[in-house]
Amino acid sequence: MSNDTTPPVRDNSGRFVKTAAEKVNAMSRTPEDGVHPMSRVLFGWTEARGIGGIIFWGMAGLSLLLVLLDLFIPRHEKIGIANSVGFYAIWGFAAFSFVVLMGWPLGRLLRRDENYYGDLSGPPADIDPAIADRLNAGEPKAFVGEE
Repeated sequence: MSNDTTPPVRDNSGRFVKTAAEKVNAMSRTPEDGVHPMSRVLFGWTEARGIGGIIFWGMAGLSLLLVLLDLFIPRHEKIGIANSVGFYAIWGFAAFSFVVLMGWPLGRLLRRDENYYGDLSGPPADIDPAIADRLNAGEPKAFVGEE
């Protein structure tokens, strides 16, 4: 047995225990599968088999229930069309669809080219050639007045 290992720690009842620092360190390290332990605690249930179908059919059932309840709950809206059955379900679906579909033109408007900021392998093309030569030569990057 080598002397470079730390002796195990025992609690008052004689059981071997890990120190709190070891537990925290183990919780903060990402294991080899690349999934952080806290994300496994929070979102691990999403990996269960068939969870997508359960969520889909659960939401469909809830939506149907709310539309059916809409038949029996009287409304007193000022706009006549808002009193129709399922108006708010249709309005919500249309608004959600509009927002999702507006992501396409908004993305085209805001998205930039892959090399929008220039080539990242070297200095920008629009700087003084003397500075570019100095940067390419591997000299220190401090310039006159910068130290």
